[in-house]
Amino acid sequence: MHKPFRLLNKYRRLQNLEGGRSHKKSISILVVVCLLLSLAVPVAYSHNVSSSRDNLSPWDILLQNNADNVLPLDEGIKEFNKNKAIADQQKAEAEDKALQEILQRAKAFPISSDAPGTVSPAATQIKYWTWFPYRSQSKGGSGVGWSNAYWPSIGTIYNGSRAEIYGSFWAKAWGYDYYIPSTTGNYSIITDFNVTGSIWSGSSLAVRVKVADTTNGQTITRTIFNPTSGYFDNQRVTSTEQFYLYAGHRYSFMFETETNAGAVVSATMADFYSKEFDGTQRKIVFNSMGLYRN
Repeated sequence: MHKPFRLLNKYRRLQNLEGGRSHKKSISILVVVCLLLSLAVPVAYSHNVSSSRDNLSPWDILLQNNADNVLPLDEGIKEFNKNKAIADQQKAEAEDKALQEILQRAKAFPISSDAPGTVSPAATQIKYWTWFPYRSQSKGGSGVGWSNAYWPSIGTIYNGSRAEIYGSFWAKAWGYDYYIPSTTGNYSIITDFNVTGSIWSGSSLAVRVKVADTTNGQTITRTIFNPTSGYFDNQRVTSTEQFYLYAGHRYSFMFETETNAGAVVSATMADFYSKEFDGTQRKIVFNSMGLYRN
């Protein structure tokens, strides 16, 4: 028996023996003390729970509160691998469809180029983009989760993927344009952009530059930003990549973003899509891409 109640019983016995009014008053005081002791623990616990929402969005709260029925480890891994295989197949089909669209569009639309016979001097800016005339997006996944990507404006991308237990999801958004160089040689592509968002363990963001030779369908891909998990507060990224281009070939120059989320043990997300509680919009902002003759 708890000590406060032993004391209470003791005073009750004294009351029965003496019948004094002073003991009744003491009993009342002890009852109040017991009630206060019983309330002390939950009050202290609730006071220690953090209510800070700095840099949080509804996605953070959703996944933090996520509770799933967990399978045995080997069964869970099988379920995840099944969903990931489906998601990977969707992504491969989407990438092939996007490439075919780029190749077909190159044949149908006029493409800017240097004047015939022009030799571009070294360190010359050949082409400069602050927005792309062609923009698109794709998404997919399997299991429990969600993903989406799109361009709300010509220079902004919302891209996010989240996966709950055993889910696998992805989303892409890209923009591109065409150009025909007049000089064979080495070229640099300088890309500038900003990112605001959050990556949890098990998820990823990849930003890439892709150069596709529409003459033969060959594509060269360079990943220019692939950070580890963490929060990114309007982080600016600048990248320089080298490419060898052939005179007279039609090339497409692409800026691509991709988020992936895959959950085996706990929910995860790569969120450059939602809005935070303080009003901050998570997003990727494309600033510029320049093509330079080396």
